[in-house]
Amino acid sequence: MPNPTIIPKKSVQSGAIPTTSQLSLGEICVNHSDRRIYSRNPSTGEVYRLAGAGEAPDRVFVFDSAGDTTYLGYLLYSDVPATGSIYDAESWEISRTQFSADGNSSTEASATGSWNSRTTLQFS
Repeated sequence: MPNPTIIPKKSVQSGAIPTTSQLSLGEICVNHSDRRIYSRNPSTGEVYRLAGAGEAPDRVFVFDSAGDTTYLGYLLYSDVPATGSIYDAESWEISRTQFSADGNSSTEASATGSWNSRTTLQFS
């Protein structure tokens, strides 16, 4: 079975910030006009800015989903290897969100390490 295309919620309206009723726990939203990414924290329920213009222009972000697990990682441009791929860097900050079978509850943890090792890192 081919991998599905994941399309996050989105907005093109300047200044639009999603509300808790518009995002599920752990879900992300992209505001293309403001160049910002928002998420709803699975632990607290609050909507917060993950990245965006003026706040994190010095980072590379990567997103991946496998089964009931979602990974979001960022790497500072200063940590990108001089040769090779960004994925060869060892200092990724990685957030892991795991969803229950019913999709209504989740747990979130974070770790630092290689993006290629994201499934085997010690998350806390």
